[in-house]
Amino acid sequence: YCKMFGFDESTVPSPYWYIRLFSVKSLLMAHPDAPFPMPGMVHLYDEIKQFDTIYPTDKLDATCQFGRLFKHDKGTAMEIVSTLKRDGKVVWEEKNVNLDFGKKDIGQKADESPSIEINHPDRTLAWELESNLGFQYAKMSGDFNPIHLHTIGAKLFGFPKHLIHGWYSLNRAVVPVQSEMTGAHELYVSFKKPLFLPGKVLARTQENGNTILFDVINEKEGYPHLKGYIKKG
Repeated sequence: YCKMFGFDESTVPSPYWYIRLFSVKSLLMAHPDAPFPMPGMVHLYDEIKQFDTIYPTDKLDATCQFGRLFKHDKGTAMEIVSTLKRDGKVVWEEKNVNLDFGKKDIGQKADESPSIEINHPDRTLAWELESNLGFQYAKMSGDFNPIHLHTIGAKLFGFPKHLIHGWYSLNRAVVPVQSEMTGAHELYVSFKKPLFLPGKVLARTQENGNTILFDVINEKEGYPHLKGYIKKG
């Protein structure tokens, strides 16, 4: 994980736990009582709250459980709530929301998305993403969703081409500001338009007081692939 994205290995970055707990979430979503099948689901947004620094040597207890269902104009969104405890105290929690392109008008009204607009970026980096990047990330993360691996698999779920995992883009986007994710902080990311492979994008960050905004936008047309923020303290 650290080698792929360039994180410092002295502490555990808060986005890492989404990947580390992926197998547990997969078991949960494969349960007969799961409301939707896992293949083809699309990550909509994620909220992470970390309450203290986490170190590679820490012993943690993990819990993953189903949360709420949300109405969506393309189907139904499902929430999974995960927590990590150290010595009985919560040090990290996550609300992970994915979309199933199926039945509509199920669940409650979705939460209002925060406004995230970068007008004067402090940093802009250009990415060039190769066609096999989905396989590289899948081997590291264990997420072999077919929409990320090849065009044939993506077309089965209504996409014209395969697309990179949203969590790959999120991790790469926040590496330049990783020092802000060691102690207590809040991380939010909303996934917008798919980032098809191969692709060229711009990753930007902008500091606003105790909040760092970030996004990944299309290089030519400027539309967003993801938007998010890191709120310190």
